[in-house]
Amino acid sequence: MTVYVDVCAVEDVPSGKHRAFLVDDTSILIFRIGAEFYALENRCTHLDFPLEGGRQIGMNIICRKHGARFDICTGKAIVGPAVDPLRRFSVRVREGRVEVKPVAEQGSNPFVRQAG
Repeated sequence: MTVYVDVCAVEDVPSGKHRAFLVDDTSILIFRIGAEFYALENRCTHLDFPLEGGRQIGMNIICRKHGARFDICTGKAIVGPAVDPLRRFSVRVREGRVEVKPVAEQGSNPFVRQAG
């Protein structure tokens, strides 16, 4: 059975904005674009800097530290200096609440390089 964790109310994240929440000791950014919600780990893969408060332009989030840009839908780094993607999380809306699948339930992320 897939378990999701209640994170916030839909109205807690206005359209075109993002907000960070702690889920299982991981800071996760919840983005809202129109009626759609996305969830990415709140850390730039360049130098582990929080992305919360970075400029959000359309479907991109820009790191405040060095300007790395990431695609909100996929987590892919699209402008350096970051080259590694952000970790994505499954997100759903139920009864006016935003829920995220916890880190332990995610399994392997195809956008994260595996050690080895």
